Amino acid sequence: MNTITDALIELDEDRTLRLVEQALVQGERSLPIVSACEQAMRVIGERYQREEYFLSGLILAGEIFREVLALIRPGLEGEMEGHSSGTVLLGTVAGDIHDIGKNLTATTLRGHGFTVIDLGVDVPPRTFLDAAVTDRPDIVGLSGLITAAFESMRATTTALKSADELALKPHVILGGGIVDAELCRFCGADSWTNNAMEGVRICQGLLAARHGASAADGGS
Repeated sequence: MNTITDALIELDEDRTLRLVEQALVQGERSLPIVSACEQAMRVIGERYQREEYFLSGLILAGEIFREVLALIRPGLEGEMEGHSSGTVLLGTVAGDIHDIGKNLTATTLRGHGFTVIDLGVDVPPRTFLDAAVTDRPDIVGLSGLITAAFESMRATTTALKSADELALKPHVILGGGIVDAELCRFCGADSWTNNAMEGVRICQGLLAARHGASAADGGS
């Protein structure tokens, strides 16, 4: 897995895909391959922030990751089968057009039985709010890869948490390679992650807690 991570960090498309194909032939599961690529994407995102990589490198990395996902998708879907879950509204916030992490998260959530509504990229707070009012999601996932997205994440979270139109406020989760606990507090979100599988576990935990609270209220 380390060699796959290194090859992707180096933006070596041929080597990355060759290593993934070799891993699959040798019987490797799809999820560790995804984790290796996610680790590489975090490093690439950090290097982009430090201006060590240009935007073209970030785009190339995303395209390589897409090709990897195409190779492993059959196995990935089989490994992520799950029962019916809740509804998640996803989007990359205003000011950011990166969608690799968002798309991977959408695939992973769907594999675990979640209904996913994907708003795309560069989504303003009002669009998130309108969609939340219409679709009543259990969870809203705000994705961002660059620091310019932070204020949009905060504005969107504030709009969702304070909206009179939403009687039951959705949980808000932040996602992205440079998202951390400090940003989560800054935005007023419920949780954060930079890992798609961890994101699924967070969503499952939040829904379990909400359902447990509803059951307790109903029995009191």
